[in-house]
Amino acid sequence: MGMSMSSRREYLGTMCKRFKEASSRASKSLIINELVSNLGYNRKYTVHVLNNPVATLREPVKRKRPIEYIEALPAIQLVWEALDYPCAERLHPVLPSTAEILSNHGELSLTPEIRLQLSMISRATLARRLKRLRSPKCRSLPGRRPNTGLRAEIPVERYDWEETRPGALEIDLVEHNGGSSLGHFAYTLSVVDVVSGYSRRRAVLGRGQAGVHRELTAIINDWPTKVWGLHCDNGSEFISVNLMSFCQKKNLAFTRSRPYKKNDNAHVEQKNLQYVREIVGYERYDTPEVVEWLNQVYGILDPYANLFLPMRKVISKERRGSHVCKKFDTARTPFQRLSETGALTLKARLIHQHQMKAFNPLEIHHQIEDLLGKGPLPVQLEPQSTITREVVQG
Repeated sequence: MGMSMSSRREYLGTMCKRFKEASSRASKSLIINELVSNLGYNRKYTVHVLNNPVATLREPVKRKRPIEYIEALPAIQLVWEALDYPCAERLHPVLPSTAEILSNHGELSLTPEIRLQLSMISRATLARRLKRLRSPKCRSLPGRRPNTGLRAEIPVERYDWEETRPGALEIDLVEHNGGSSLGHFAYTLSVVDVVSGYSRRRAVLGRGQAGVHRELTAIINDWPTKVWGLHCDNGSEFISVNLMSFCQKKNLAFTRSRPYKKNDNAHVEQKNLQYVREIVGYERYDTPEVVEWLNQVYGILDPYANLFLPMRKVISKERRGSHVCKKFDTARTPFQRLSETGALTLKARLIHQHQMKAFNPLEIHHQIEDLLGKGPLPVQLEPQSTITREVVQG
């Protein structure tokens, strides 16, 4: 049943010869049974085919149709060129009217016969005529997709969960679109050290490479330890020439995650939930005043989280069947973890030690709550104490 028509004809030709040469009724019956089994024919139709092989096996004659609308073909080609080589679906409705316009400008000569053919030609026939014409217009854009070459130059890696060298940073952007990606809205740039959990945040309006790179450069230049690695996802805001040049200049190992694998950026994703979504929520922020408000929140939140909020880290993993059992160490603040590694610069150590003594965590907590309670309004905040002023400036 799966034979092509040419294969069927060849097979039937062989079987007809065998049927004609068969001498007994039994052998002819076997041939008929074989044809019925292989081709699925009715038994009486099979006997008819075997007894009339000439009519059954001759090749079908292809009917030669004259080419219609050949007089109008030059006019069709000229109109097609004038309208920038559209498809038949777009060309067919405007073909007669555009031909008249070209005729009025002396570009072509229209006879009554050509006008009649242009008005009578069907869309399907027009598509067949256009198929014979070659368009000089390139239908597909040459070259590769944007950033394809850059992605190939950035290795796909992920930090080991047992990493012990501070300075391995994961970066990510958090959208503040309120559930709709239409228009321009704010993003939070989040940067996290995978060893200590030390983190910083800055809000930007839009995800342009220049704005993201500017804020990221400011954060890294102010980082309390020496940075040696930078890890991002595959977003176009990070896969840029500016960031690659910055990493090469700073001698940073620049890597990216596997596509659609959020766990490759697990540390920064966890901080996005804890210090972005749980703080400023999922509302839409899309004005410069709101971005300034977000940065005021982060200006107080960052030292509060790094100096006073303890965190735990995984120290061992063990798979038991389908479950992975994890053990965590004693909770410590990111500043304590950085101090234990000895990676803090002298300037950063002195600044953080001074802040630890001077800052009141309860007062800072109340100030964050007050700032969030006021909402994203363009309000000029006046610090209530010297401590608050130092936090905002820090």
